Amino acid sequence: MEVNGREDHQHQESSEWFVKYLKRQGDWLEKTRGNLMVAATVIAGMSFQVMVNPPGGVWQSDNNCSSGGQTGTDPVCKVKAGTAILEHESSKRGLYLGMIISSTVSFSASMSLILLVISGLRLRY
Repeated sequence: MEVNGREDHQHQESSEWFVKYLKRQGDWLEKTRGNLMVAATVIAGMSFQVMVNPPGGVWQSDNNCSSGGQTGTDPVCKVKAGTAILEHESSKRGLYLGMIISSTVSFSASMSLILLVISGLRLRY
């Protein structure tokens, strides 16, 4: 009789341990959700900032303008105000396009993750 009593007690202790483990696992998933939200928000903010204010800055005014050749016509400008400076430098154009592509991908991925976390996607399942 004692042997069965010990087995029941050990079985009950192991099931209590498993329930505590599952509760702790649920807390871990909620913490992970919070950490994902923070990381995705930081990445989205950084990639948005890179797109709004690119490295090297933007042209402040139209440069390299030449008259249209006839009087009364608008001047033709090679550089428009508000466009990125690195976009017009031929030696750095490849790096600029790589930065734009990576920034767009990271912004899209982080915004998708933020929307999934906010919508209540369950991480447990």
